[in-house]
Amino acid sequence: MPRRLRIVIYSALLTLALYMYWVSGHQPVPEQAPVKTGAALIDPLNPSGSLNVKRGALTSVYEKAPFNLKFDYIPLADGRSRVVGRSKDGSTVIELVGPPEGVTSINLMASLSDEHPLIRLKNLNAILFLIEVTLADWAGAPAWVVSNIDEAFAGNGATTSANGKAISISVAPQTQTLVVTIIGPTL
Repeated sequence: MPRRLRIVIYSALLTLALYMYWVSGHQPVPEQAPVKTGAALIDPLNPSGSLNVKRGALTSVYEKAPFNLKFDYIPLADGRSRVVGRSKDGSTVIELVGPPEGVTSINLMASLSDEHPLIRLKNLNAILFLIEVTLADWAGAPAWVVSNIDEAFAGNGATTSANGKAISISVAPQTQTLVVTIIGPTL
């Protein structure tokens, strides 16, 4: 399938997913006031600052339909705070690292298998929601992700930065799982 056609299809699917989400009666997460960076909000063991997103703003959306992730608190070996959310079918996993007041890094692993179109659509919506919330200050973020999905599946991946935040997308080896990583500004 030509690359431009895939981009159009991905864009249409993301738009449809957002419309379905809106029609289903779910309310979007209210806009969060930016978290002020300061010593109290920055984990001294983590070299990155806050993404200006509260952990609860993400978990409250991902716990509900259509995502239905179950979150567990699993601290990292170095003592940093971390919660991991998993879907029942294993098609979606999100890792939120950092204090509740301001997550410092996020990894979202989402299956985009052509064999399961509804799961693919749900996961594209999960990716879009994450991008819109964590990169709200970068208007071109959704377009950048959509335009680099094919690159990721071709094995090239893509990395960029915006407003001090590092963003990368890649595909987990030998799978159809897209990995989106967002890391807060370097301190």
